[in-house]
Amino acid sequence: MTRTNDVRPVAAAGGESLDLIRLPLDGRPGFEEFLGAWLLRAPGETALVDCGVAGSYARLKKALDDLEAVPDLLLLTHIHLDHCGAAGCLCRDYPRLKVFCCERAAQHLISPQKLWQATAATLGEAMAAAYRPPLPVPASALVARKQLPPAWRVIDTPGHAAHHVSFLRRCAGRRLCFGGEALGVIPGDGASSWFADGRRRDGIRPATPPRYVPEIGRESMRKLAAADWDLFCAGHFGASSDRTLPERALRQNLFWEETIAQALRDGLSEDETVELLRREDPELANLVAYTESAQSREAYFLGNSVRGFARFLGENA
Repeated sequence: MTRTNDVRPVAAAGGESLDLIRLPLDGRPGFEEFLGAWLLRAPGETALVDCGVAGSYARLKKALDDLEAVPDLLLLTHIHLDHCGAAGCLCRDYPRLKVFCCERAAQHLISPQKLWQATAATLGEAMAAAYRPPLPVPASALVARKQLPPAWRVIDTPGHAAHHVSFLRRCAGRRLCFGGEALGVIPGDGASSWFADGRRRDGIRPATPPRYVPEIGRESMRKLAAADWDLFCAGHFGASSDRTLPERALRQNLFWEETIAQALRDGLSEDETVELLRREDPELANLVAYTESAQSREAYFLGNSVRGFARFLGENA
């Protein structure tokens, strides 16, 4: 068995393993360490958590082939294309695959046209071309929450998306939490080591796109603070055993709401507000050390997260 350079071993013990599969977007600098899929293997089970976009599916398929892994379960933290866009490709190539997502979002997997149109309109032509349109997921592949293997626990964690869920699972001697973007993003810069366990991570960037409701997102952070885990597996990008991540995300979220509210009162533009947060939020301090392409990526997502707060505050003034 060979191991592709896109696979990072995270944990292995007792015949079980967890790997992070890196899913770069070819031709998109700054996205070398941003999209990923988690591969969990245990006796009688091969599961993926999230799967990236259709445009990175060839990398995912190669990694699975190199590992001789045939997934039988795909769990999706939420139905944004950077997490679910390759689901239809997986169902095509692995006909026995079962797929779980929040029940309210399942129709977007079966008929992804509206999801694709909204994503393309938001991202723009160039990025949409890199993502590529998703294939539909057969309705017969979808499973309900009660049909999941008992080792998996689902926690509703809305905020980043109304249909966001997180997953708890014991594997390889670790208590795992697959938290998607419920706590935000732990950004990689394409030059750093892309897994850091047992130490404070470089920072957190909020993932609060419109239509974001801050208190709903914060309640999900509190749920994850109370959950039983010792390794947090983020949607973007990597894993951390830092149990203070939820508290850090909560503090940051409150700071952003207060800062953006004041920025709106002061008449600051979106760009000025982003620069203010980059100066004042300690969780963003290390962005200055990132590669130019990764900083460009983060500049876009910072603006989108500011818009989520600004829209909420404007509608609830």
